[in-house]
Amino acid sequence: MCGLIELTQKPAKKVEKTLDLQVPLELGTFRCYKPVQIVLNDGQTNNVIKAMWQFLLENKSREWKASKYTSFNSRWYEGKGFKKSFTKAYRESRCLIPASGFVEGMNKVYHLLKPIDGSPIYFGGLFKQWGDPENPVYSASMITIPPHEKLANIHKKAMPLMIPYDDLTMWLDSDLTNTDAFSDFMRPQLKQDFDAVQIRGWRDLTPVSDKVLIESDLK
Repeated sequence: MCGLIELTQKPAKKVEKTLDLQVPLELGTFRCYKPVQIVLNDGQTNNVIKAMWQFLLENKSREWKASKYTSFNSRWYEGKGFKKSFTKAYRESRCLIPASGFVEGMNKVYHLLKPIDGSPIYFGGLFKQWGDPENPVYSASMITIPPHEKLANIHKKAMPLMIPYDDLTMWLDSDLTNTDAFSDFMRPQLKQDFDAVQIRGWRDLTPVSDKVLIESDLK
Protein backbone atom coordinates (compact mmCIF):
# COMPACT_ATOMS: atom_id res chain seq x y z
CA MET A 1 0.00 0.00 0.00
CA CYS A 2 1.40 3.35 -1.03
CA GLY A 3 2.05 5.44 2.08
CA LEU A 4 4.86 7.72 0.93
CA ILE A 5 4.99 10.09 -2.02
CA GLU A 6 7.30 12.84 -3.17
CA LEU A 7 6.75 15.91 -5.30
CA THR A 8 9.57 17.70 -7.10
CA GLN A 9 9.64 21.03 -8.91
CA LYS A 10 9.10 20.23 -12.60
CA PRO A 11 6.16 17.83 -12.10
CA ALA A 12 4.65 20.28 -9.59
CA LYS A 13 4.76 23.08 -12.15
CA LYS A 14 2.98 20.84 -14.66
CA VAL A 15 0.27 20.06 -12.10
CA GLU A 16 -0.21 23.74 -11.30
CA LYS A 17 -0.62 24.59 -14.99
CA THR A 18 -2.81 21.61 -15.87
CA LEU A 19 -5.22 22.13 -12.98
CA ASP A 20 -5.05 25.95 -13.11
CA LEU A 21 -4.02 26.19 -9.47
CA GLN A 22 -3.72 29.69 -8.03
CA VAL A 23 -1.22 28.80 -5.31
CA PRO A 24 2.05 26.86 -5.70
CA LEU A 25 2.27 23.30 -4.52
CA GLU A 26 4.56 22.41 -1.65
CA LEU A 27 7.56 20.31 -2.62
CA GLY A 28 9.03 17.47 -0.61
CA THR A 29 8.20 14.07 0.82
CA PHE A 30 4.79 13.27 2.29
CA ARG A 31 4.01 10.29 4.52
CA CYS A 32 0.81 8.64 5.64
CA TYR A 33 -0.69 9.83 8.93
CA LYS A 34 0.92 13.22 8.29
CA PRO A 35 -0.37 16.27 6.38
CA VAL A 36 -0.57 15.89 2.60
CA GLN A 37 -1.78 18.32 -0.05
CA ILE A 38 -4.83 17.41 -2.07
CA VAL A 39 -6.62 19.08 -4.96
CA LEU A 40 -10.41 19.33 -4.93
CA ASN A 41 -13.00 21.29 -6.86
CA ASP A 42 -15.53 23.54 -5.11
CA GLY A 43 -17.88 23.60 -8.10
CA GLN A 44 -16.04 26.46 -9.77
CA THR A 45 -12.29 26.24 -9.22
CA ASN A 46 -9.64 23.72 -8.27
CA ASN A 47 -8.15 24.35 -4.84
CA VAL A 48 -5.10 23.05 -2.98
CA ILE A 49 -5.98 21.95 0.56
CA LYS A 50 -3.84 20.52 3.35
CA ALA A 51 -5.39 17.32 4.73
CA MET A 52 -4.34 14.68 7.20
CA TRP A 53 -3.42 11.56 5.25
CA GLN A 54 -5.83 9.31 7.11
CA PHE A 55 -9.51 8.99 6.33
CA LEU A 56 -11.31 9.01 9.69
CA LEU A 57 -10.69 11.54 12.45
CA GLU A 58 -12.13 12.04 15.90
CA ASN A 59 -12.10 15.00 18.26
CA LYS A 60 -9.85 14.30 21.23
CA SER A 61 -9.37 17.05 23.80
CA ARG A 62 -10.52 19.67 21.27
CA GLU A 63 -8.05 18.44 18.67
CA TRP A 64 -8.78 16.42 15.56
CA LYS A 65 -6.70 13.25 15.54
CA ALA A 66 -6.71 9.90 13.77
CA SER A 67 -9.49 7.54 14.73
CA LYS A 68 -8.45 4.05 15.76
CA TYR A 69 -10.53 2.88 12.80
CA THR A 70 -8.69 5.11 10.34
CA SER A 71 -6.94 4.06 7.15
CA PHE A 72 -4.61 6.01 4.90
CA ASN A 73 -5.77 3.93 1.92
CA SER A 74 -9.31 3.32 0.66
CA ARG A 75 -9.21 -0.10 -0.93
CA TRP A 76 -11.43 -0.99 -3.87
CA TYR A 77 -12.08 -4.72 -4.16
CA GLU A 78 -12.74 -6.30 -7.53
CA GLY A 79 -16.37 -7.36 -7.78
CA LYS A 80 -17.23 -5.76 -4.43
CA GLY A 81 -16.16 -2.13 -4.58
CA PHE A 82 -15.45 -0.08 -1.46
CA LYS A 83 -16.37 -0.77 2.10
CA LYS A 84 -19.40 1.17 3.29
CA SER A 85 -17.32 3.84 5.05
CA PHE A 86 -15.89 4.99 1.71
CA THR A 87 -18.89 4.81 -0.65
CA LYS A 88 -20.38 8.25 0.10
CA ALA A 89 -17.02 9.96 -0.36
CA TYR A 90 -16.52 8.08 -3.63
CA ARG A 91 -19.74 9.59 -4.93
CA GLU A 92 -19.40 13.08 -3.52
CA SER A 93 -15.88 14.03 -2.39
CA ARG A 94 -13.12 12.83 -4.65
CA CYS A 95 -9.74 14.51 -4.81
CA LEU A 96 -6.36 14.26 -6.47
CA ILE A 97 -3.08 13.72 -4.67
CA PRO A 98 -0.28 15.03 -6.93
CA ALA A 99 3.14 13.40 -6.87
CA SER A 100 6.30 12.86 -8.86
CA GLY A 101 7.04 9.44 -7.35
CA PHE A 102 5.85 6.95 -4.78
CA VAL A 103 7.21 4.19 -2.57
CA GLU A 104 5.90 0.64 -2.50
CA GLY A 105 7.29 -2.30 -0.60
CA MET A 106 6.80 -5.71 0.89
CA ASN A 107 8.86 -7.95 3.15
CA LYS A 108 10.83 -4.85 4.23
CA VAL A 109 12.11 -4.28 0.69
CA TYR A 110 11.11 -0.88 -0.71
CA HIS A 111 11.15 0.66 -4.17
CA LEU A 112 10.76 4.21 -5.41
CA LEU A 113 8.78 4.47 -8.65
CA LYS A 114 8.76 7.48 -10.96
CA PRO A 115 7.51 8.12 -14.51
CA ILE A 116 10.57 8.03 -16.75
CA ASP A 117 9.52 11.16 -18.64
CA GLY A 118 9.31 13.25 -15.47
CA SER A 119 5.56 13.76 -15.78
CA PRO A 120 3.42 14.05 -12.64
CA ILE A 121 1.25 11.34 -11.15
CA TYR A 122 -2.34 12.17 -10.24
CA PHE A 123 -3.39 9.73 -7.55
CA GLY A 124 -7.10 9.30 -7.00
CA GLY A 125 -8.19 10.03 -3.46
CA LEU A 126 -11.19 10.59 -1.20
CA PHE A 127 -11.58 13.36 1.35
CA LYS A 128 -13.75 14.31 4.31
CA GLN A 129 -14.42 17.63 6.02
CA TRP A 130 -14.64 17.83 9.79
CA GLY A 131 -15.46 20.40 12.46
CA ASP A 132 -16.70 23.95 12.09
CA PRO A 133 -17.57 24.84 8.44
CA GLU A 134 -15.98 28.25 9.07
CA ASN A 135 -12.73 26.60 10.13
CA PRO A 136 -12.80 23.12 8.61
CA VAL A 137 -10.31 20.31 9.06
CA TYR A 138 -9.75 17.92 6.15
CA SER A 139 -8.70 14.30 5.97
CA ALA A 140 -7.93 12.22 2.91
CA SER A 141 -7.02 8.74 1.77
CA MET A 142 -5.47 7.33 -1.38
CA ILE A 143 -7.52 4.80 -3.33
CA THR A 144 -5.90 1.43 -3.99
CA ILE A 145 -7.08 -1.08 -6.57
CA PRO A 146 -6.21 -4.72 -7.37
CA PRO A 147 -2.50 -5.38 -8.02
CA HIS A 148 -0.84 -5.21 -11.42
CA GLU A 149 1.15 -8.22 -12.56
CA LYS A 150 4.08 -6.00 -13.58
CA LEU A 151 4.40 -4.79 -9.99
CA ALA A 152 4.03 -8.20 -8.34
CA ASN A 153 7.66 -8.34 -7.20
CA ILE A 154 7.32 -4.87 -5.62
CA HIS A 155 3.88 -5.08 -4.00
CA LYS A 156 1.49 -7.90 -4.81
CA LYS A 157 -1.60 -7.00 -2.76
CA ALA A 158 -2.70 -3.71 -4.32
CA MET A 159 -1.59 -0.67 -6.33
CA PRO A 160 -2.52 3.00 -6.04
CA LEU A 161 -5.15 4.42 -8.37
CA MET A 162 -3.66 6.80 -10.95
CA ILE A 163 -6.14 9.02 -12.76
CA PRO A 164 -5.47 9.42 -16.50
CA TYR A 165 -4.57 12.93 -17.64
CA ASP A 166 -7.62 13.24 -19.89
CA ASP A 167 -10.00 12.36 -17.03
CA LEU A 168 -8.81 14.73 -14.30
CA THR A 169 -11.70 17.18 -14.73
CA MET A 170 -14.27 14.40 -14.66
CA TRP A 171 -12.75 12.91 -11.50
CA LEU A 172 -12.88 16.25 -9.68
CA ASP A 173 -16.44 17.06 -10.79
CA SER A 174 -18.39 17.13 -7.52
CA ASP A 175 -21.69 17.09 -9.46
CA LEU A 176 -20.83 13.72 -10.99
CA THR A 177 -22.20 11.21 -8.48
CA ASN A 178 -22.70 8.24 -10.82
CA THR A 179 -19.49 6.32 -10.17
CA ASP A 180 -20.12 3.97 -13.09
CA ALA A 181 -18.13 6.56 -15.05
CA PHE A 182 -15.01 5.42 -13.19
CA SER A 183 -15.41 1.67 -13.60
CA ASP A 184 -12.55 1.40 -16.08
CA PHE A 185 -10.20 3.24 -13.71
CA MET A 186 -10.48 0.40 -11.21
CA ARG A 187 -8.74 -2.09 -13.47
CA PRO A 188 -5.04 -2.47 -12.69
CA GLN A 189 -3.27 -0.62 -15.48
CA LEU A 190 -0.11 1.32 -16.19
CA LYS A 191 -0.43 4.14 -18.70
CA GLN A 192 3.08 5.48 -18.13
CA ASP A 193 6.54 3.97 -18.25
CA PHE A 194 8.08 3.87 -14.78
CA ASP A 195 11.58 3.55 -13.40
CA ALA A 196 11.73 1.50 -10.21
CA VAL A 197 14.76 1.53 -7.95
CA GLN A 198 15.26 -0.29 -4.67
CA ILE A 199 15.92 2.10 -1.78
CA ARG A 200 17.42 1.68 1.66
CA GLY A 201 14.15 1.87 3.51
CA TRP A 202 10.94 3.62 4.37
CA ARG A 203 12.75 6.65 5.81
CA ASP A 204 15.81 6.64 3.57
CA LEU A 205 15.18 6.97 -0.17
CA THR A 206 18.84 6.45 -1.10
CA PRO A 207 19.02 4.01 -4.08
CA VAL A 208 20.76 0.69 -3.48
CA SER A 209 20.29 -0.78 -6.96
CA ASP A 210 20.13 0.18 -10.62
CA LYS A 211 16.85 1.41 -12.06
CA VAL A 212 14.52 -1.11 -13.66
CA LEU A 213 12.13 -0.13 -16.44
CA ILE A 214 8.47 -1.03 -15.98
CA GLU A 215 6.77 -0.50 -19.31
CA SER A 216 3.26 0.86 -19.69
CA ASP A 217 0.43 -1.33 -20.92
CA LEU A 218 0.13 0.85 -24.02
CA LYS A 219 3.12 -0.79 -25.72
